[in-house]
Amino acid sequence: MKSQPLLVRNRQGWFLAFISIVVFAAGALAYFHWPGSLNPLDVDDAIDALVDWHAFGALVVLGLVVLILSTRSASMIVLGLFGFVYILFWGVWLVADMMTGVGINQSVLFHFFSGTEGADYSQFWREILVFAGFVALALASLVLPVLKIRRHRRHPRTPRRSSARSIMASLALGGLLVGTGWLASPWHRDLMALTRTYSLLDGDQERRLEALYDTDRRTVSRDKNLVVLYLESFEATYFDERLFPDLLPELRELRQASTHFSGIAQTPGAGWTIAGLVNTQCGLPLVTPGAGGNDMGRVERFLPKAKCLAEYLGENGFETVYMGGASGEFAGKDRFLTQHGFDIVRDKHYFQEWQDATHSEFSGWGAYDDELLERTYAEFVELSKQDTPFALFALTMDTHHPHGHLSPSCEGVRYRDGEIRTLNALHCADRLVARFIERVRRSPYYADTRLVVLSDHLAMVNDAKELIDRADKRENLLMLFDSDVAPGERRVQGTMLDVGATLLSLMKADRTALGFGRSLLEQPMPTTRSYTADYYTTGDVTEYLSFARGLWDMPTVFGEIRSNGKGVLLGDNRLEAPFFSVLNEHNKVVELYFHNFAEHIDGLKEGARYLYALECEESLRGDSAGVCLVSGLKGAGERVFSSTELIDGILAADIL
Repeated sequence: MKSQPLLVRNRQGWFLAFISIVVFAAGALAYFHWPGSLNPLDVDDAIDALVDWHAFGALVVLGLVVLILSTRSASMIVLGLFGFVYILFWGVWLVADMMTGVGINQSVLFHFFSGTEGADYSQFWREILVFAGFVALALASLVLPVLKIRRHRRHPRTPRRSSARSIMASLALGGLLVGTGWLASPWHRDLMALTRTYSLLDGDQERRLEALYDTDRRTVSRDKNLVVLYLESFEATYFDERLFPDLLPELRELRQASTHFSGIAQTPGAGWTIAGLVNTQCGLPLVTPGAGGNDMGRVERFLPKAKCLAEYLGENGFETVYMGGASGEFAGKDRFLTQHGFDIVRDKHYFQEWQDATHSEFSGWGAYDDELLERTYAEFVELSKQDTPFALFALTMDTHHPHGHLSPSCEGVRYRDGEIRTLNALHCADRLVARFIERVRRSPYYADTRLVVLSDHLAMVNDAKELIDRADKRENLLMLFDSDVAPGERRVQGTMLDVGATLLSLMKADRTALGFGRSLLEQPMPTTRSYTADYYTTGDVTEYLSFARGLWDMPTVFGEIRSNGKGVLLGDNRLEAPFFSVLNEHNKVVELYFHNFAEHIDGLKEGARYLYALECEESLRGDSAGVCLVSGLKGAGERVFSSTELIDGILAADIL
């Protein structure tokens, strides 16, 4: 009779575990497979409270706890391990969703690989606390079974132990519970969506995308200089007077005086700052290369096979300058800029040296926007006094999520009651950016200047989210100030990938397509397939993401080297000429450049091997057309191969 209470307790534990699993599975099945025709009401609305992901997660964890308490063997540690993994992923997804609003996406993967050096962690204390709580809960799921085992060993109440059958049943139920919860979880959905971007392209897909990906040389008019101002998270939605009355009065007026676009959507591979730069500069979605030796934490070259706007401008004699108040190390921004055509990159460190400022004069991200715009205007004036054409790019920071920052010159600026800090920062930015635009337009150099103001991406989750979510449609901002282009609104179907091509069109380039981007000034866009056309017709741009991922790969020189008259085939990779590459001892390209060849050769160490291709000149074997290849060993000399030899094919072993 004494064993009866124990038996009852064991049966109650199993009963509770079983009921938890049944309820959870029933809810999941109802949510995903309930035939809507059987119920005239919206099934999602009817059971929304029951199938909320956090309720699901709590039910999974509760079921595991019941199973652990009902198990009397060391197998409960396995159940604790199930819980640890599930809770940890739950926490990662929740924090990612708090920051992106869309769970785990490419921006999360990118920063996982590249790191977050230079970020303002003080802005994310809530996310840090939430994640710390989930880590503690995950660890508790491991500690609970360990403590239970130690307690039973120190104070054994009965010699009875769980049978092998009950142990297997316990593990099976735990596995079923976690497995079902995992498959129904939002992070499983997000990870499956991301894996599609890492699928390999077949030959037909790759050839079609290579034909659409435009990196051909082009001539850009030098009649005017270019000034481009990126506004952090500053989407066109903030101009909606129904949602944000009188938030941007000065910029609203200036917008009417500009050529401004509506209909610029945010697509996969966009949505955070470095992605916005890659989208608009290269006409590419930004996709991380994935895990491995070429991950973002170790890669020396940022998208080495891409060719971007600043590089084309440099080839046409423009001096290219970037100015940003945040650290260039954040997300590999400095590597991208310096490796893709920018002659001068000035970031947080420049402002610290220039200003000789104390820490109090900087936000957690870096220099405030009032200082940034002041120095950017001064740079504009200095560059305008020179004879060399220039392209000046700047990126603001004060409106960064989740709360923004107020520049010192905006002390006391509040939007309405001032409760929403992001809107205060935007209200301040309205004043600062409008002043910058007006100074440029009123300067004696404006007649020779094209001014562009745009967002880098849509706003991430911030304290104005509730208002933003009420918008009928969210769009990116793009305003052009150029006396050669009539002001007014242009309704388009575009993406951020089209911005760089639009700038080339604005600058009267003889070829405006850039990467996968097409000019928005040439609307209606061609009816042929393109990234933007595919996005608006099918919504599926997975092939483009897979292609963009391949642009991280460095070629290995092997087999036969050939030329098609424009580019050179190195191994499995085709590079457009001109290019300069440095090779390691395994014949793998470790550095790749598209300009300033002499400078890169001078910077090499003695004995370094290099390979470069360029249009043939009389000094190189007398060929009048085509591409020539030069193989060199620093300090030992060079060997030149003519375009005819390249077309016929050269064995890699003969040149290395």
